[in-house]
Amino acid sequence: MIIAAIGAIAFLFGGGIFSFDYIRDIADEVIKDKDRAKQVISITKQADEAYETFAENLDELSKQLVQMNKNYDLTREEIDTFSGKVKENRMAFLNKYVDLRFQVKDLVTAEEWQAMHGQ
Repeated sequence: MIIAAIGAIAFLFGGGIFSFDYIRDIADEVIKDKDRAKQVISITKQADEAYETFAENLDELSKQLVQMNKNYDLTREEIDTFSGKVKENRMAFLNKYVDLRFQVKDLVTAEEWQAMHGQ
């Protein structure tokens, strides 16, 4: 069950939906104020770093789970503690991602936002 949960997390957070690449690639064209464009691009880099950290932590947690499952005497409490670590890691990443998203939003106009999202 825990393995399925980690697999689902890895699938759901497999980069694309949490990538700011599309914003980074078009920010200079859409945002005419170069200082704001630089700030937005900087935030996209922070998002990449947050995702990298999340992915590394998820990889480490997956390795820990493999080792835990080898233990015949693994207790429910140990699994619950591990599950808490997985949830904590995921929530820290999601909170960071949402914070960064709103930082970008605060720097751009509604028109620029729409243009960056292809709408």
